[in-house]
Amino acid sequence: MPRYEGMTWLMILGIALMLIGGLVSAICTLGGIANFARWGDSTLMFIAVLGYMTLFAGMLIVGGVSLYGLWTHRKRFEGPPRTLENVYVVACTAVDKQTGETVYYWHNYPDPMVFYVRLREPNGRENEYETAREVFETVMEGAYGTAVCQGLWLCRFEARRGEWTRHYASLDREPDRDRNS
Repeated sequence: MPRYEGMTWLMILGIALMLIGGLVSAICTLGGIANFARWGDSTLMFIAVLGYMTLFAGMLIVGGVSLYGLWTHRKRFEGPPRTLENVYVVACTAVDKQTGETVYYWHNYPDPMVFYVRLREPNGRENEYETAREVFETVMEGAYGTAVCQGLWLCRFEARRGEWTRHYASLDREPDRDRNS
């Protein structure tokens, strides 16, 4: 997620420029007015203009990063559907939409809720996907399977079944009479 780290640093830079530019422009404007009234010298006003330009540049950076963040948030579920094979379910989280709290016993919890599933791809890359309750009910932490995603939306998850699954499924059946005799 280096893109988000870059956005964070740009926001910090923009806020720092706004603070520095605001302080420089305020001090130099007040000092420049007093200096001009007393001696007719306006050199501090030039520095005040530079402070205003720095303040405005910081405002542009913060505004641009904010708009880009809102745009990417709005487009997060768009894109072509893609199938991810052999993914590992790292975590499943249900969150109360109103309070933002994690809900551990979500089966009988009233809506509105948001469901998240964190998947690790075979190459080691992890992403967190939002999903519907119906899909969330089919996902289990620690499972391997095939996921169908569209943007950051998990459309479907199918757990991988293998020999070990058939072995444990056979233990749930009634025992054969020949084995017990």
